[in-house]
Amino acid sequence: MATSQIHSLLPRESLLWIFAAQLAVLLPQFSHLPLWLVGAWCGAVYWRLEVYRGRWEMPGRLVKLAVVTLAVAGLSLTYRRWFALEPMVALLAVSFTLKNIELVSRRDALLSLMLAYFLAATLFVFEQTIPYAVYGIFCVVIVTAALAAQQGRGSARPGRALGLSARLLAQSMPVMLLLFIAVPRLGPLWAVPQNSAGASTGISDSMTPGDFSRLSKSDKPALRIAFDGSVPPPEQRYWRGLVYSHFDGRRWSEGEPADAFGRGRAAITGSKTVRPLPEVGPRYRYQVIQEPSYNPWLFALARPDSETRGVMATAEDTLVYRAPVASRLAYQVQTWPRESTPQVTPLSAEVRRRNLQLPDDGNPRARQWASELQRRGLSGEQISEEVLAEYHGQFTYTLKPPALGRDSVDEFLFSTRQGFCEHFASSYVFTMRAAGIPARVVAGYQGGEWVEQEEYLLVRQYDAHAWAEIWLPARGWVRVDPTAAVSPERIRDGLQSAAADQFMQDSLVPLHKLAFLNRIRLQWDMINYRWYQTVVSFDSERQQGLLRRLLGEVSVSRLLLFFGVPAGVALLGLLIWLKVSARGPRLSPANRLYLRFCRRMARVGLARHSGEAPADYARRIQAENPRLGGAAVRITAAYQKAAFAEDPAAEKQLRRLLRGFWPMRLTH
Repeated sequence: MATSQIHSLLPRESLLWIFAAQLAVLLPQFSHLPLWLVGAWCGAVYWRLEVYRGRWEMPGRLVKLAVVTLAVAGLSLTYRRWFALEPMVALLAVSFTLKNIELVSRRDALLSLMLAYFLAATLFVFEQTIPYAVYGIFCVVIVTAALAAQQGRGSARPGRALGLSARLLAQSMPVMLLLFIAVPRLGPLWAVPQNSAGASTGISDSMTPGDFSRLSKSDKPALRIAFDGSVPPPEQRYWRGLVYSHFDGRRWSEGEPADAFGRGRAAITGSKTVRPLPEVGPRYRYQVIQEPSYNPWLFALARPDSETRGVMATAEDTLVYRAPVASRLAYQVQTWPRESTPQVTPLSAEVRRRNLQLPDDGNPRARQWASELQRRGLSGEQISEEVLAEYHGQFTYTLKPPALGRDSVDEFLFSTRQGFCEHFASSYVFTMRAAGIPARVVAGYQGGEWVEQEEYLLVRQYDAHAWAEIWLPARGWVRVDPTAAVSPERIRDGLQSAAADQFMQDSLVPLHKLAFLNRIRLQWDMINYRWYQTVVSFDSERQQGLLRRLLGEVSVSRLLLFFGVPAGVALLGLLIWLKVSARGPRLSPANRLYLRFCRRMARVGLARHSGEAPADYARRIQAENPRLGGAAVRITAAYQKAAFAEDPAAEKQLRRLLRGFWPMRLTH
């Protein structure tokens, strides 16, 4: 195709609008897309602009085939699996890139912009926050403006294209709200798995000295918890997520699941765990909104159960999700007091072995101390009291503990005696196991900030905490928090109170010390919480509840009466308005008469040219058809007097002249 033909099909303004729309929807995706794909899109845009300038030619079939092959190969090498969000979004971006190198006709432009709408929707696959929603609306405005710019001469002017886009979206808002409320809710698109390896945040599947102290530097939200009924006191707010059973001398990790209720098997099968629950009612009922962690474990109080789809309970009193939590997740939980179990089931030999496991060597002084406690014939509770008493009298709670060497437990217990929660939990569990008491480390969050205005508990990353559990034959698993023996204010009042001098020292802006900024931050979190509760988590259950409140009974007839009739009336009003507005401003009688004259002349092949003055038009008629020229001159003179001099007599004369003027008869 010749360059002149390309120019006539897609002018420069149309191309620039298309590229602007593509850039708008791709910009927030650059963090998810591979670098080579971003470069490929930029290269394709540059290629198409050079073609417009006449410097390069459109690619041939062999070049297109080579580009497609390279793009597919790049996607295959970049992503481990295709059925995931990132490769799907990348595939749309590749479609943009490949379409740009053959962007020739108006049809190609429309197809490219349709792809832009789809890619704009994928913004909400990764994030459903308010800033992303605002940016998503901006993208739709730009894409719609680019679509309007393809309609012809003058439509590409920024003011006109953006104005038309804004009007169209404003007119669509009532329909959007109606569909949001009335259309049956489907499963969210973001339930598709993501390639999120290496992107996990928050608490990990293992613990070494220093891990939790690093989390104490982050004030990002982790959980928001709203209660249906009573709220647990601060000293009971232990949001457990992981249980570490295996110790290699320095690192604590989960180890293998003990039985069919284990996390690994439940996560693989995706089946709902069925386990007996106490006859006594649950102590707490609440909803947890968990921020993306890209890990499958969830957080709840001890002995939890959830009816939320995809959430499973484990034998270690934790909850897991069927897939890594890649976006905000809301789940309902109910928890029972552990003492509600009428009798304690003895530990199996395998579970006992796992929770007594220690390396063959290392930390000899801690082992010797534990052996001395055991030889004294103390019970498990008494040994625990002895260890906690040692912590209470000799140790210091700090966010900046000294580094530990190979025998980390010995160095902490008998040398440095300064540590964070993981140091106390690790050394406590090691000592209890060395004394023959089954014990394990539990990781999660402790505490949270109560938001009075919205009545929910805000748990941040710096609330990450590690504590211990020991097995007592008469009571089962019992929570023991060694940190509470050293710093009870950490459990009662939170980390900010327990380590006020060291808290968030490395932050650029210490919001916790600036009351005004801290209030703004809390207000913003409340807005986000309300946004999630009202919009993002508006599932089928909430929809049914809203419709029942509006209609009393959800039925097809009531839905049609409540939504269909107003929608029909609104649509009819819109059509009438469009019909009236399309006519333009009301013309004067003289102008209407003159337009009638022009239409009659057009029927005989003498149409008036765009922008042609009435006098010039009359002279052209006289030159091309003398039989009609005299009448045309007289009609034009009468029109000019009637329209510009506002002469009533001239208007009557114009009406009389038109009454007898029928050019079709005069030309036959």
